[in-house]
Parts: sequence; structure tokens; C-alpha cells
Amino acid sequence: MKTENAATTRHSMAARAAIGVMMFALGCSEDVFDVNVELADAFAVDFGSASGTIPTVTCDAQNPAICGEGVVVEFMGAPGQATITPGCDGATAHCFAQADARVTYTVDALQDASFTSKVGRQAVKLVRWVDIAITIPTNTMTFDIPELDIFVGPPGIQQPSDPGVFPVDIVRSIAAGATIAAPEARHILVPDGSPAHDLIESSITSKTPFVFLLTLAPRLESGAALPAGMLAVEIKTLMGLGLR
Repeated sequence: MKTENAATTRHSMAARAAIGVMMFALGCSEDVFDVNVELADAFAVDFGSASGTIPTVTCDAQNPAICGEGVVVEFMGAPGQATITPGCDGATAHCFAQADARVTYTVDALQDASFTSKVGRQAVKLVRWVDIAITIPTNTMTFDIPELDIFVGPPGIQQPSDPGVFPVDIVRSIAAGATIAAPEARHILVPDGSPAHDLIESSITSKTPFVFLLTLAPRLESGAALPAGMLAVEIKTLMGLGLR
């Protein structure tokens, strides 16, 4: 009887040990659980309220003053500016206007309620995926935007050529006056392993800020409306995080 009890005890202890190992393996896994977070921001690209058209008169590439003077517009509420630079096309002897705009905005996860409420004091092991959703609630631009280029980099960047800046993707074909509502948001999935994804992941895992830089540079030909109007952009950075 004692032998049977001893054997039973040994089997029971072995079973408890096996369960303990399983519980340890499950409970102490590096990835405790995953969460999805959404970091949102909004800003505007504003070219001001110029009116009229780009001159249709014949011009001289060596003396383009007849095509008008350049304009610089500083943005309100977001770091960035827009410039309108007139010129004379030597091949056609007609005026054109080169519109350029750049705007930056900083993503600071520790200042975002969605992030802090879901992550709290836990460590972020990795960023499984990054989906950037872009909507345009307001568009009073007088010109089409062939493409809106998106870059990402460390705090302090101003230009795509700055150190540590990487391209993310391009939003194409935004017509003058066209808006993009939330259900039709343009989605950009940042490829895993790309320099842009690596920078975002390292910033999120270290809980330090990173910066998105958006640029546009359409050229408008003779007779077109002068660049003017505002483009309001809303960006939601959706991320799947592995926590530990």
C-alpha cells in the first residue's frame, strides 16, 4: 500500500512538474500578447489666396520677369512652407509656375492616449505591421496634385535629403477640389524590413518620437490658374504591436 502511494505520489509530482513547465513556457513567452493602436494627426498645406492665371504672353528664358514674382507661404499650425516659383520655358517660350510644398509632423507615441492606454508601462518588443491611412477632408486647391510623397525620419528633419530620411510611399492623383472621406481612405502598408519600417519600429520600441515629411511639387503651365487654396490632410498610423 505504501509502495502504491509512493508511486502515485511520484506520478502526481511528475504531472505537476509537467504542467508547471507548460505554464512557465506559456506565461513567460517573450510575446505576452498583441495589441493594435492608432496614432492620429491632422495638418493643412496652404498656398494662400492668389487669383488669376499664369501669363500666356511670350517670354524669354534669359529674362523671365514677365512671368511674375516668386511667393513663399509659411504654414500655420504645422512646420513647413509652400513656394511658387515662376519661370520661362526655353523650349516653348511660355511661362510656367513651379509649386513646391513640404510639411512635417511629429509622431510621439507617449503623448497619444490610444498608445498609452493600451501599452502603458509594458515594453514593445516589435512592430508587426504599419498601415498609414490618409484622408483629405478639405481641398480648395486650384490645381491637381500628381503625387504626394511621404517620407519618415528622425526629429528635426526638414527635407527628403536630410540624414536618416527614408521614403515611405506616394499618394497619386489628387484632383483639384477632390476630397477623400474616411471610408475611401488611401492606405499605405509600410513593408516589413524596409528602412522606413525599421525606423518606425525602432522609434516605437524605444518610445521616442519620429517625423513624417510630406512633399508635393506640381508644375503648372501657361494659362493655368495660379496656385492657391488649402489641402487638409488627416493621417492615421495604424500599428500592430507585440508586447512583453
